[in-house]
Amino acid sequence: MSALKNALLILLVIPQIVLADLRLDNIEVSTPLRAHEKEKNIIADTTVITSDEIERAGLSSLPQLLQQQPGIEVSNSGGPGKVSSINIRGTKSTHSLILLDGMRVGSSTSGMTAIENIPLSQIERIEIVRGPASSLYGQDAIGGVIQIFTNKGKKGFHPYISAGYGRYKTKEVAVGVASGNESTSFALNLSGINTDAFSAFVPDDTKASNTQNIDKDHYRNRSVTSNLSYQFNEQAKIDFQYFLTTGKNMFDNRFANSDPTYIDYRDKTKQEAYATKITGRISNHWESSLKIGKSTDLYSAQQKYDNGAWVWVDNEVDRYKTTEYQLSWQNNIDLEYGSIVLLYDFLKEKIDTTDTYDKNQRKNHGFVVGYNLQHKKHTFQTSLREDLNSQYDNEITGSIGYAYQINPQWRISSSFGTAFVAPSFNYLYSTVDQAALGNPNLNPEKSQNIEASLRYTDDSTSISFTAYQNTIKDYIIYEYVALGRRENTHNIDKAKIQGLTLAADHFFNNFQIKGSVTTESTENNESGNDLPRTANLYGNVNLNYYVNDWIFGVEQIGSGSRYDDKSNNNKIEGYMITNLITNYEFNEKFSINVRLDNLLDKEYALTYEGSQASNTGYIYQTPGRGLYTNLHYNF
Repeated sequence: MSALKNALLILLVIPQIVLADLRLDNIEVSTPLRAHEKEKNIIADTTVITSDEIERAGLSSLPQLLQQQPGIEVSNSGGPGKVSSINIRGTKSTHSLILLDGMRVGSSTSGMTAIENIPLSQIERIEIVRGPASSLYGQDAIGGVIQIFTNKGKKGFHPYISAGYGRYKTKEVAVGVASGNESTSFALNLSGINTDAFSAFVPDDTKASNTQNIDKDHYRNRSVTSNLSYQFNEQAKIDFQYFLTTGKNMFDNRFANSDPTYIDYRDKTKQEAYATKITGRISNHWESSLKIGKSTDLYSAQQKYDNGAWVWVDNEVDRYKTTEYQLSWQNNIDLEYGSIVLLYDFLKEKIDTTDTYDKNQRKNHGFVVGYNLQHKKHTFQTSLREDLNSQYDNEITGSIGYAYQINPQWRISSSFGTAFVAPSFNYLYSTVDQAALGNPNLNPEKSQNIEASLRYTDDSTSISFTAYQNTIKDYIIYEYVALGRRENTHNIDKAKIQGLTLAADHFFNNFQIKGSVTTESTENNESGNDLPRTANLYGNVNLNYYVNDWIFGVEQIGSGSRYDDKSNNNKIEGYMITNLITNYEFNEKFSINVRLDNLLDKEYALTYEGSQASNTGYIYQTPGRGLYTNLHYNF
């Protein structure tokens, strides 16, 4: 048994160290410390998005919402329902940990989470923590953590309904209810989305012989979330949660030119998670919780074969199913000076696929000790974690941060943290036509991040400057060498990411101006090239005008040019799009939101696959100008 495990066990059985009654009141943020903490006391670069902000934005997808947040870039492979990649501070999509009500909901095969299938109507709050967080959450948190909290029950009876309609014949309906009394609370949310979207497939002009087969990509989504909570007494509580989302896509075959007999693909996605959490207060100073859950992520695809009869091939072309068994035992203990977090995590990943993998499962045990001190103008936070992985050597990660409140408005802070990512099963074992693309000899990626920030806050203004440097050892990389084909995955010695983010929010008279800009430099030390899909400059700005029950807004989202490959041959030009938004509240219960996205009908691309140099690639379409309207009514 390791020294860290011994220390953890000792701390768990010594209640005498609990000396003070520092209650966890006025909860605002839970993600950074895996414990409830006031937002103003968090050292990490953190953003909290409330349900009111989500509703006022009037957006139809979670990737759209995340694209407007500081330090985040989003790329996707087409319109609604297509794979979306979230890149936090220049890191890859596999470097961001996505949690749903504290549960991992991603795919161990791809290393990503299908956030495009999580409906905004069922989200109560989103917490975004930028920077390494493996010392608290384990693998996958090199870039940061995005935690999504679904709608919860509350006192009374609160049903709602919302309906949206917009471009590409998009239709969305959501209904739900939140209810509760002194001891019991319950929430149930149902939603559905249908859209015809557009064709994501845009081949190079030199190989567009089969463009007559290009048609609109259909997308269907059905989702349900449910939360039940029962308070036995002041010391004990039990929670149950359930989440299910299913998606169906029909899209054009990207290999139609090489094999025109195959016309279309259709795929199915399914994410499901359920968990039980028991929370008990052992004393006035000690709260313990045990959470047990299971999540699944399924992707399957079929092809449509044109051989005189347009029929779907009966067998699955691809199937990737991830099952994750999760357990977390957490202890939050208040001390005379500060508080500690003691945690044990267990994760078992199991894979079922049509591909041929050398291994299909692995286990991980995580042991964590964290400490938080808030004293007058000083805030100190630190954590240490050891992960025992069945596939790799033990990993030790840690973080330390300090903040000083100069005066009521100004605060300065700095932090250092380490993190790691275990290679996904696709990175390790994937094949195409019996050709190995994965690399079973890959090492985990390991990062060291240092950052400093200066923040100003008053009643009408918040401004933050954050500088960071993230060095990632054994960075995993590959390159597309032809249409649908890529080279073997491999580690490079290291990659370096340096950046500065300015975020601001200011109210004056009836106006609000809010936005952020990030300037970033990334480098593959093996070649000196930029890392793929990282722009040197990106950001957004929103200007809102409030008058009576109306809100009128203008949004601008832009990004500089970037490369889509490690060799920096496939350049994707920068873009700037303008959106208009209008909100009107008829009364406390009834509101309407109207958005006009991409006002100038800007043509731009976010992703290129293949090789521009040899004209063996294709780009993915992005949405043109379109109107979207949403009505929301609380009974």
